[in-house]
Amino acid sequence: MSDIVGEIRQAYASIGITLDQPATYGTYYRLLCGGCGKSVGHVGDRLLPGMAQELVDRQFDLYAMGLLGCACGHQRGVTRDRDAARWQTAQARAPRET
Repeated sequence: MSDIVGEIRQAYASIGITLDQPATYGTYYRLLCGGCGKSVGHVGDRLLPGMAQELVDRQFDLYAMGLLGCACGHQRGVTRDRDAARWQTAQARAPRET
């Protein structure tokens, strides 16, 4: 496994998403919900060092609000456990159904 793939794996694990086996020629990997195993997207291995964690950090609020990730809610719980204060702030800004 290359260093960048390990870095991508670690970044997404921090929000409850696992990296699956390569989907096409070792360039794209499926992202799977760590709770139920459903596919939640893809990521390429052409990121620069540090970029994967920055992407995940910048999307933290979207995962915390349930706007990204799996419908099962696993990422919402993981983000709450990772940073409760930031999770609470995201909940206050979350769109409300009417």
